[in-house]
Amino acid sequence: MGWEPGTSNAHFEAWMGALDKVTAINQRHFDGFVAGGRSDVTELLPWALGALLAAAALTALGLRARLAEFR
Repeated sequence: MGWEPGTSNAHFEAWMGALDKVTAINQRHFDGFVAGGRSDVTELLPWALGALLAAAALTALGLRARLAEFR
């Protein structure tokens, strides 16, 4: 054990350096996809809200006749 080349600590330090590089690559890709996903959701949110409101309105109109039978 030690920090001289060829020892376990030196090998572990080299492995940790390589792992840090891979982690940084994955983090950059993750951050890019999160940003892309957020922009996609932001663009679709008004359409989704409109579709939800339309479905609620059509449901209310459809149930109105059925509920009138119970008066």
